[in-house]
Amino acid sequence: MHCSVEAPSDSLVRIHLDQDRYSIDGRIEDLAERGGGVDVTVRGILIDLKEGSGLNYRCPECKRVLRKGVCRIHGEVSGLPDLRVKAVLDDGSGALTAVFGKELTEGLLDKTVEECIAAAKEAMSQEVIRDQLADLLVAQPIEARGNVTSDDYGLMMIVDQAKILKVDVQEEARAMLEELEGPA
Repeated sequence: MHCSVEAPSDSLVRIHLDQDRYSIDGRIEDLAERGGGVDVTVRGILIDLKEGSGLNYRCPECKRVLRKGVCRIHGEVSGLPDLRVKAVLDDGSGALTAVFGKELTEGLLDKTVEECIAAAKEAMSQEVIRDQLADLLVAQPIEARGNVTSDDYGLMMIVDQAKILKVDVQEEARAMLEELEGPA
């Protein structure tokens, strides 16, 4: 089964039904109006990495991030290493917090969590991994797909798939010019 619904020209929302799977390509502004979405694809610029990005250690009991080896619930514990990205993704109509799990973060960095631990030990700082992520991702066009929820803090996407987009600047400029002036 395949169905495609195009919204009026003032909205960029396209709904695709394929094999009974529901997905939305759209603007963050539209997601905010709807209060989120399931299986959403968003394209935008990653404008900031939030605290908690990079190499973290989690409580083996409750999986909360440890602060200086201490869990707020279970006290001092031997943490389990984890990688993640918490970032602000902006598409020009709005912004959301995008959370990338361990596997996606390893893929983006092209490093395993063990390699990140070794790099952090060598640098004597976990911040080296966050810095590598910032160098790689901040100010880059990203396509992210996942589920979006809304709460008092705004929109948050748990990212299932992501890729850094390669932009052909000349082609983008031509398309913009054509849109403004009309076809040649």
